[in-house]
Amino acid sequence: MSMKKSLISAILIINLGMCSLISAQQYNSDNYLVMPHGIGTIVLTTGERNVSFVTSLALIPKFEFAVAGYLFWDDQTTQSPQHFTTSLYAKYSVWVNKENNGGLAAFLGLGNSPSYYEQTQFVDLHKNYWTAIAFTLPLFNNKLSWDLFPGAIVDIDYGEDSEVAWGFTYSTRLTINNVIPKFNIVGEIFGTEGKAFSPTEFRAGIQWIPNTYIIPSFTFGSQLNGNKGAGFEIGVMILTPPFLKKDYLKQNKLVY
Repeated sequence: MSMKKSLISAILIINLGMCSLISAQQYNSDNYLVMPHGIGTIVLTTGERNVSFVTSLALIPKFEFAVAGYLFWDDQTTQSPQHFTTSLYAKYSVWVNKENNGGLAAFLGLGNSPSYYEQTQFVDLHKNYWTAIAFTLPLFNNKLSWDLFPGAIVDIDYGEDSEVAWGFTYSTRLTINNVIPKFNIVGEIFGTEGKAFSPTEFRAGIQWIPNTYIIPSFTFGSQLNGNKGAGFEIGVMILTPPFLKKDYLKQNKLVY
């Protein structure tokens, strides 16, 4: 396949799944969408609770590999000191529907898990393991997109006694697509049940899709019990051309 055809195919896939391009950013939930082979994704977020940096690379077809870092601010109300956590994970596309607006993906990761916030200490990368699946269901001719993101976590160094703690992570998200052109409204609920526990939180916001490469999002989050959560956040997702493919590298040059 020529480089031109490869690039056009990638853009078509992204456009078809554009209403689902909220897989990362500051949202806790993820979805079915795995980027086409060769594309890189960079996500930057800053907010009242933390700042984060996530980068994901589609190194081989149907897979994405991601590394993430999170700096949590110190919070006197929850007696949580400033701390830094990391995460490594892989995402695999299990199934995609014909319209490419729904499907199933599987995750396996180390370190900081979605839906799980341990607020009092550093979360060691090698002492936390998590897995999850993401199922996306399009509704009403893709006017709505519903993501289900259940999973599990094991913390092998939990608490002062370094106990093994298990948790069931849950997250669900509903997106109203193109409520006005190029804008989506997003709402989600997430948390963790079990010995490795995190209280239920919600997050709601607006996603702006001016083009297929740079996608900002503005959100507010809190705990359902009224306690402080993520607060206000601003994030941006940046998608690259398929620069990791050999054909792209051979046929394109970087001009300094």
